[in-house]
Amino acid sequence: MNNIYADLALNLPVNQTYQYIVPPHLRETARVGSLAMAPVIKRQVAGCIVELSNEKKHERLKEIKGLLTPDFQIDAELIQLAKWISDYYFCSLGEALACVSFIGFNDCRERYESWVLVKDYEALQKADAFEDLTTRQADVMRYFLHECKDAEKIAILRKKLGISRSVITSLVKKNLVEIADKIEERADGYERDVPPSEPHELNGTQAEAFGAIRAAIQESRYQTFLLNGVTGSGKTEVYLQALEENFRLGRQGIVLVPEIALTPQTLGRFRSRFGDRVGVYHSQLSLGQKYDLWRGIKNESIQCLVGARSAIFAPFPRLGLIVVDEEHETTYKQSDMPRYHARDVAVMRGKRAAAAVILGSATPSLESYQNALSGKYTQLLLPERARRAAMPTVSVVDMGAELIENKNPGIFSFRLESAIRQRLEAKEQVILLLNRRGFANFILCPVCHKSINCDHCDISMTYHKVGERLVCHYCGETKPVPDVCPSCGSDAIMRMGIGTQRIEVELEQKFPCARILRMDSDSLGTRRVFLEKWKAITSGEVDILFGTQILAKGFDLAPVTLVGVISADNSLFLPDFRSAERTFSLLTQVAGRAGRGEKPGEVIIQTFLPRHYSIVDALSQNYAVFAKRELINRRAIRFPPFYRLISILFQGANAKIVAERAKRFGNIIRIAKNQMRLNQIAILGPAPSPIEKLGGNYRRRLLIRGDKTPPMQRLLRAALDQYHELKLQSGFRIVIDVDPQDLL
Repeated sequence: MNNIYADLALNLPVNQTYQYIVPPHLRETARVGSLAMAPVIKRQVAGCIVELSNEKKHERLKEIKGLLTPDFQIDAELIQLAKWISDYYFCSLGEALACVSFIGFNDCRERYESWVLVKDYEALQKADAFEDLTTRQADVMRYFLHECKDAEKIAILRKKLGISRSVITSLVKKNLVEIADKIEERADGYERDVPPSEPHELNGTQAEAFGAIRAAIQESRYQTFLLNGVTGSGKTEVYLQALEENFRLGRQGIVLVPEIALTPQTLGRFRSRFGDRVGVYHSQLSLGQKYDLWRGIKNESIQCLVGARSAIFAPFPRLGLIVVDEEHETTYKQSDMPRYHARDVAVMRGKRAAAAVILGSATPSLESYQNALSGKYTQLLLPERARRAAMPTVSVVDMGAELIENKNPGIFSFRLESAIRQRLEAKEQVILLLNRRGFANFILCPVCHKSINCDHCDISMTYHKVGERLVCHYCGETKPVPDVCPSCGSDAIMRMGIGTQRIEVELEQKFPCARILRMDSDSLGTRRVFLEKWKAITSGEVDILFGTQILAKGFDLAPVTLVGVISADNSLFLPDFRSAERTFSLLTQVAGRAGRGEKPGEVIIQTFLPRHYSIVDALSQNYAVFAKRELINRRAIRFPPFYRLISILFQGANAKIVAERAKRFGNIIRIAKNQMRLNQIAILGPAPSPIEKLGGNYRRRLLIRGDKTPPMQRLLRAALDQYHELKLQSGFRIVIDVDPQDLL
């Protein structure tokens, strides 16, 4: 019998596949897309079979050791998508496939639960049904009779009745019951018993937008729509009705949200309309839950998936609609390999599947907005709030004038504090935003003027009152708060700046009767904790909700009538060309949380820079005006969306080696650029990163800038090939990020 050979893409950072022999006992089950374990030197590595053939490519081949999750395989369409991700984002095919795979490269199985089944339920109703039974045996049979059940889990029976398994075994011997193992679905933990909802009547602009999307769905035509609607304009209802049309035509859908925190609200809306056909997927699900969800998709009980970034890889065979809600959010960009952007992957997948793609936002990314202006995307405008609700009134408090003229050095301006009291008296909810965790920004010594920095990063540590500790929010390093300055020994150290923990203390002092809830990454913890807090918010048990930028990401809370921004300036001081865009987006989005119910909303923004254009434009909630101004700036500095960027980050524990290697690579790529006559491409750097040391590694960054990505990628590949030929010593890492969202 001829051998069968499998090419495996291993979950390793290597740009090649490896061939193995498929042993005879696996020939019937091994398929393209199957996951397998294979030997690499002295260890076993997981991979995905990407090709099966009878052709032997090398002389000395080893055998595959076994299959992982034998009934699982990555679909051919997703393998092709992984190849595109590997090529575009400079990762290995194995790394891309491990990301695309619904369960990673892991071994999963169904979970079985033992049930007791009554053989003759009608016999239980006879007068002499329990005559020959012991007391414990009779208790079991009466349970089935009184609960009107003919089956129950053994675990529940034993817990409720306090019996041993031997009691059930004795009933089996008497031929009264039998034991059967059933596949037990591992629930996703979200509410399933959601009251059903009916479609809302669309207003004029909603109907126009839906009509354009419906036409693309009905024609099975790929088209990307930028649904540019103000906050509260009813974008979600457009999504829902588009998905309903998609279902009517027998196709499936994916809905992406930028944060796990938004999942309960979005999932609730979709399940209220479509029931259990809607599944949920995100990183906090267990491996077993992901496997069960995959089985639900395969047996077609799940027709729509709501989830964070990785839900874009749902293996739907008849994908007809992809929705990317809040498409401007940077959380759609993965921070580790493969560094894909879920929005761009959604567009690529929609194109390959002939599916409609909706990118929804009140503050679209300038990349998507420019694509709409150029005609690459179709822009659909929703300029007014649904149900004729008014936009909130927005005002600014100049905190410099507050300090000088009103002699108020406090965190809250007099105007914001007064507005909070008014809302509390009226039994309305308040949202307060401060985009900084911790109690104080940093610890400063007034004698030597030094702050306490992280030992592993060039960044000051944040003071956290809980636990009296200093925390680095980049690498996670912690240390106790010192009594004296580590540099000069002075005991006059000061806590500078404010964070959410300090806001919490101030609120408790100023509003002792208010029910206050903090939401940031320090307080949220697990998904269970978040769901408990979300339930408290939606049931009216919270008066003041405050926290970081998570509050700006799409929450729809009708009782909120006041939004206060404690400090609008934090993101403006970041050394990043997107800082103005992110500030405008954050302010506009959080302002949109106010006045979404019957009562009007008010927004108060505190700032030391009241004349900065991102804040001025946020006052009027006019995205088009801001975008026009910012696009002029971007074109002038030759940055996205008019030019593309590829970031090459050099990092290592030795600062001298990092600088030398980065400089050598810079020379190699400049020579390659001239040899390839790519005059339209610019090489910027290498230069120290704004945060030069992070997690114990020194960092230098080089940027490739051009108006088209393919020649930039060809240049980078040529330079990398030449650089790797030098075979320099290890202890140094190159991180490539195509279309980077963060240059810190």
